[in-house]
Amino acid sequence: MGIRFIAIALLVFVGFYLFKKMRSPRSTTEKQPSKDKMVACSVCKVHIPENEAIMQNGKIYCSKECV
Repeated sequence: MGIRFIAIALLVFVGFYLFKKMRSPRSTTEKQPSKDKMVACSVCKVHIPENEAIMQNGKIYCSKECV
């Protein structure tokens, strides 16, 4: 009787744990916001991450078309 109770309790606990884990949002797989500073293009004012920006003559550009 004691072993059966422990086995059932363990199955209920594992089932509850898996149920909660499946229902919770997955923060590791969701797209995480960029930690880079956002800057605006000097021409079209589009905001892009600073590491993707083109910098020339002290101005910031989003692409070669805006340079």
